[in-house]
Amino acid sequence: MPHVERITRAGKTIEIDRYYTSRYKKKGIERGDKVKPTTEQQKKINTRQAERKLRLLINANFGYGDYHLILDYIKRKGEPPRTKEQMRGDIDVFLREARKEYRKQGKVFKYIHVMEIGDKGSRHHHLVINQIDTQILQKAWYKAYEGHNRVKVFPLDDTGNYAELAAYLIKYTDKHRGEDEGALQGKRWNSSKNLVHPIPEYRIITDREYFRAEARPIKGYYVDKDSVRSGVHSPEYYGYGYFYYRLVKLPDAAAGKRKGG
Repeated sequence: MPHVERITRAGKTIEIDRYYTSRYKKKGIERGDKVKPTTEQQKKINTRQAERKLRLLINANFGYGDYHLILDYIKRKGEPPRTKEQMRGDIDVFLREARKEYRKQGKVFKYIHVMEIGDKGSRHHHLVINQIDTQILQKAWYKAYEGHNRVKVFPLDDTGNYAELAAYLIKYTDKHRGEDEGALQGKRWNSSKNLVHPIPEYRIITDREYFRAEARPIKGYYVDKDSVRSGVHSPEYYGYGYFYYRLVKLPDAAAGKRKGG
């Protein structure tokens, strides 16, 4: 059973996975039995896979100056909290109004949306969106939520590596799915249809290449040391070993300095 290297390019990042697979088995080699994970293991696997998909989606479609946007609700004395159905209706109005405003500005609206109900019952909408005047976002929320325009805007940095943001958002989807499958949204997140979905490249590698696996930078990139992960007997990879790391594009100044040095 050979090893495979999966290379996925997303914006300023390159993700590299190495693992065993039976898909490209050599002639005369029996297919390995996939180890059935426990319920807890499966939850971790699902979370890891969801985090990877969302991370790649954010990295591939958003960058410096775009926003992590939070739409808040106001607690009113004696008024029941917003239901999930009402929240869905609110975000539908917001997205419709935002799309109109982006069009007026000659821009195409791109978004990823996650609903959240906090531990103390506070309601929020988290979005990752492309840049526009924040007053326009306030205007859209004003129409969606009964005349209020309370929004929080956090511009994305210039690294292009938004792994922490993806993990932060997935944490909330895990919580809600644990309480009731698809409790807030049918999916962990919703997104506009105009997003780029990175397509991985695969190549078969030798046992020697796998066991000499090392997180190495390539020209113009550095290794995100927090991303390096390896192990054995993972149910995710048919009970065999795996190795993963992420490369991030160097800032232009640093890349130029390294080239000159």
